[in-house]
Amino acid sequence: MNVETEELADSQVALSFEIDDVRVERAIDAAYRRVSGRVNIAGFRRGKAPRALVERVVGRESLMEEALSELLPEGYAEALRTSEVRALTEPEFDVQSLKPLRARATVVVRPPVRLGDYRAIRRALPSATVAPSEIDSFLEQLRDSHAEWVPVERPPQIGDRVALDVSGTVEGRRVIRWEDEEYVLRAESTIPATGFAERVVGLGDSVTGSFDLEAPADSGGVFAGKTISFEVTIKDVKASELPALDDYFAATVGPYADLAELRLKVTEQLAERAEATARASLEEEVLQEATDSAIVDVPDKLVDQRTHRMREGLQRELDSRGLPIEQYLRIRRTSDSELESDFRSEAERSLRRGFVLQALAEEEGLTVAEDEVDASIHEAFPEDGGGSRPATRALPQDEIRERVRSGLLEHRAARWLVEHATEGSGASESSGAAPEQQEEQP
Repeated sequence: MNVETEELADSQVALSFEIDDVRVERAIDAAYRRVSGRVNIAGFRRGKAPRALVERVVGRESLMEEALSELLPEGYAEALRTSEVRALTEPEFDVQSLKPLRARATVVVRPPVRLGDYRAIRRALPSATVAPSEIDSFLEQLRDSHAEWVPVERPPQIGDRVALDVSGTVEGRRVIRWEDEEYVLRAESTIPATGFAERVVGLGDSVTGSFDLEAPADSGGVFAGKTISFEVTIKDVKASELPALDDYFAATVGPYADLAELRLKVTEQLAERAEATARASLEEEVLQEATDSAIVDVPDKLVDQRTHRMREGLQRELDSRGLPIEQYLRIRRTSDSELESDFRSEAERSLRRGFVLQALAEEEGLTVAEDEVDASIHEAFPEDGGGSRPATRALPQDEIRERVRSGLLEHRAARWLVEHATEGSGASESSGAAPEQQEEQP
């Protein structure tokens, strides 16, 4: 295929290509067969009317449009392979002539990048320090996760767990009904409404009580922004009883000989976390400095495309949770326009950084082997156990391979940049496993 390329403004490239008449005629014939199976023509079953009659009924222009829907993407794919242009957007087609069929596909490509003096970036590797108060706080949280609830004969307090019957009405209509509900009284809790826990505590010695609370306008639900009238019955009160912080406690939460060994493991874990946090911050500083020192104009079409994909991803997530976008915006205390602006800012930022890292990889001769791309695709598309082989289908797809290759290359460039920036500053030692809070064993 003869392909002509033309560089346009805003990092766009136009690919002009021609498709021979024989291939066009075959595509029109295939279009006829598809169309004839969709239209009703008197005296013929669907798909049985002769082509000449179908052309008279639907028009040759309709058949040509149907044929072009197949020909243009096919011709464009061949033009990409011939020209080795790496398109970052879907093509915009312009049919320049029908006989012979000449078309032009305009795409956005990677913009030129002028790198700054990224080799001059220097940082010292972070050192991890853990204050004794942090260790004590972790151990207290560990104790709290192993606490027992014991009945008490006193009015409820913040931190207690109470069994409640609750009725909540709005304008005479019941909207909340709890029976024997186990509820932990937490300060500033917003469930079922802000101030509920505090008002239950305020009942004092009373077993029953009533009070009104206003639901925030952005809380969602049928009673958002309205006054809720509560009637509450307290059935029992339980307090949290913490275990003693001693050698026995250490042995019950994990394979520790005594409290000193548990404290040592906690110290190691907190040091690991502090080091990981500090290192992540350092890496972000290095990448941001390299990006800020580079000159690159990110095409608006790429920002639009990335923003659209981000919105689609959010919508899929909200749909899976059954959460309308309007309620999500209320929870986030933002507007649709603000959300769009945030997406655009993040899209522009991530695209800019990606282009800088790709340019840096080229400058430093960093590459990604094809077997690395294969391995990454296999990892991203695991087999589902039902005989489906998504990785097998994804492996030969040029678009997927290019996307995976770019991601691996950017990661490699980022790692090289951080290693170069911290070269000679020494490395921190990492520790072994340590206790986790909540229900996981230490």
